[in-house]
Amino acid sequence: MTCQVIEDDVAFATVSGKTLTVGAGVDGPTFSDGYSITLSAPPTADVVVTLGCADPYVYVFPRQLVFSPDDWEPNLVAVNASLRNASDTRSRMATLTHSLSSEDAFFDGLAVSDVEIAVEFSADSVPPPKLELVRFLDGGNGVDVRFDSPTNMVDGAWDVDCATLFEYAEPAFGPGAACQWRNSSALRVTFTAGAALIPFDYTNATDLNSVWLKGGVLQTDLAGATLFAAAQYAEAQTPLHPVAPAISITAPESVGVCDGVVLDARGATGGGSRELTYNWGVLTNWDAETEADLTSVASLEAKLAAADAAGV
Repeated sequence: MTCQVIEDDVAFATVSGKTLTVGAGVDGPTFSDGYSITLSAPPTADVVVTLGCADPYVYVFPRQLVFSPDDWEPNLVAVNASLRNASDTRSRMATLTHSLSSEDAFFDGLAVSDVEIAVEFSADSVPPPKLELVRFLDGGNGVDVRFDSPTNMVDGAWDVDCATLFEYAEPAFGPGAACQWRNSSALRVTFTAGAALIPFDYTNATDLNSVWLKGGVLQTDLAGATLFAAAQYAEAQTPLHPVAPAISITAPESVGVCDGVVLDARGATGGGSRELTYNWGVLTNWDAETEADLTSVASLEAKLAAADAAGV
């Protein structure tokens, strides 16, 4: 017997921060920022990532990254900048691009998200916080949101209105979802019924995969900070140890031809604050021997399908 093993990994690369903030002063860079690039799976050949930026006063290190089949751990990128000239202290934006090349056809030429860089003339000594990771809880009923540095928690309170921090909070997390700080750099969101956020899927990516942080709300926890985190997003990652649904359906063991049937699945769990869906039908242990038998079974199946579609 010949067996063919098919690899089901999907090749893609992600960046940990979509928006960076770097400081520039009269005498040069004042503070830097950075992010990481991660491959989704081990490549079969070296993957070279070349970084580019049209602003000559934005400095990126390294300018080229190499992932190998034996070493494909996330790579870190550091960014800083200087003023174009000493008299021009206006804030400006720059874009950092990525291009991939490899003899591994799955990675060669893959598109990678750009990184936006805000260059600020500021007395701050560190950049404002940015989204580092969003991951679903194992039960699917919420997400943990992690920032790359301590924040001021908006106003220092442990509970915060989700809509204060996040765009699209109600459709993503459900009406009345709870947002609570675990510490100054980590937040937990607990969904309510109607949450639409779903884990990131590269091949079927949608806006429903991401958590969107509002700009101008969060700062570092350092006294005297003037800069705010920019508007940014992060894809929601799948849970590390997802809990499978536990199905419990109560139903009669037998039923008469003209009796109604009630199937009670209220004891089922594992939907992560979302409704579980069921597929059901009719199985018979006898062969329809007459046209009337066939018509009866077909009619019953049609009625069940109609009831299912109507949510009965």
